[in-house]
Amino acid sequence: MTPFRTILFTMAAAAILSLGAATSAFAAPPAGGGQCLSDQQIQSAIASGQIKSWPKIKKLARISADYQEVSDVKVCLVNGVPYYNVNLVSSNGDAKKIVLNALDGSG
Repeated sequence: MTPFRTILFTMAAAAILSLGAATSAFAAPPAGGGQCLSDQQIQSAIASGQIKSWPKIKKLARISADYQEVSDVKVCLVNGVPYYNVNLVSSNGDAKKIVLNALDGSG
């Protein structure tokens, strides 16, 4: 990666993280009043086959390898259904927050 791309990527990540700190939307519980799983609960759910791993869901959702995570990958229950919640940014600075079903990768 060129130094310019590294700087751009870092600036985009910092902008996303500062936006999350400035708004309560990132700190709010997911729609439907769900709760988020701990890392240990996520690993247990993957091991038992209750949910798929993030790399598998990312592949099922056909998210480009150009996009990288700039936040923790969380699994939260929305109306009892587990969803992955993550902020992504591409190498050219395109950022997006995605919510994907942890069972089949649907949005």
